[in-house]
Amino acid sequence: MEGTAAQSRPEVAVCRNDSGHRPMDAHPIRTCVGCRRRDRQSHVMRVVARPIDGQITAVIDERRRLSGRGAWLHPDPACMETAVKRKAFNRAFRGPVDTAHFAASFHAYLERRDGRPVPTVLPESGSVPSWKPDEHPAMSAQR
Repeated sequence: MEGTAAQSRPEVAVCRNDSGHRPMDAHPIRTCVGCRRRDRQSHVMRVVARPIDGQITAVIDERRRLSGRGAWLHPDPACMETAVKRKAFNRAFRGPVDTAHFAASFHAYLERRDGRPVPTVLPESGSVPSWKPDEHPAMSAQR
């Protein structure tokens, strides 16, 4: 028998230090079901299949705590559209999954995550907000 297992599989030698533990800079890697690129787990969002109204539906697991099989997706509209178009969630969850309402919840999630205000009433034509988007509206009156 020539060499050790670490020598025959260099990826193991790179991922482990001498004590057998992963180094502190090693991060879990996940594959996006939309673009199929591999990325850190912290850079992708988890999607799970949940029974809603008698159908299995794809929903975003914001806290990454829901039970069951998960699929990973970049928080990018292009990845979401590609995954829905290619029926990647059906393959990831090993069965038919309803994605009809997934796009709306995906965009709502991005708005909440990015902290962008969701407009409830459209401004009138030609009107300009009295405060800048980067500052709080109550704070602009104190200047």
